[in-house]
Amino acid sequence: AIKLMQAIIEFSKSQKTILNDSFSSDINTHADLVSIMLLSSVIESILFPFTNINLSLMEQVQYLSCYAHLSFALFHTHRRSFIGYQLYYDSHTMYKNIMFCIVKQQLLDLSASFFLRDSGDDCLELHFGCTRMIGGHNSGCTFSQVVDHLGAAKDIDTVFKWHPDMDPGHHCLRLGTCQENVDHINRDMWKGNIISGQCDLPSAWATGHEMVLSILSISQI
Repeated sequence: AIKLMQAIIEFSKSQKTILNDSFSSDINTHADLVSIMLLSSVIESILFPFTNINLSLMEQVQYLSCYAHLSFALFHTHRRSFIGYQLYYDSHTMYKNIMFCIVKQQLLDLSASFFLRDSGDDCLELHFGCTRMIGGHNSGCTFSQVVDHLGAAKDIDTVFKWHPDMDPGHHCLRLGTCQENVDHINRDMWKGNIISGQCDLPSAWATGHEMVLSILSISQI
């Protein structure tokens, strides 16, 4: 799925010459490319904040702001022809939660980093994997056994949090050469500046809004 989304983004960028030609005689092709460009912009704004490890937290928020404004504009115009109601609600709930989490981190400690993916379910996924491993991958265990396994998994997680040097990690969750592996990018892989105190949320949000105005001016929506 990520390969497909990245292919759409790359194709859109390769057609800038035709898109910038307002006097193109091939009206149908130009209209199709404008639609692809809009889709590419939506995909890029929601994909890059989680996969481009060189982005700073400020730039990540700019992309999320771009997604928020652009998806709203397209949804307001096309409704379900653009995106399903549930997916629209879920995606907007996601970015709102991220904004709240950044603010909470800034209130707690401005010098601490904020990793966007910590607001996802990777921690829950790891906890489930540990619980299943403790139970010997037995899918037919009883309720009391599940409770015991969950408690043991939580104890292990607590030990690793207090002593991270003891955590061997998970080799399957490290970023490799395959595009599918970006699903499990972790904090150690991120190269951009993600210090919460160096992220100006109002400014980043306004920049995302300006990005959308530029995109929509080309599409004439």
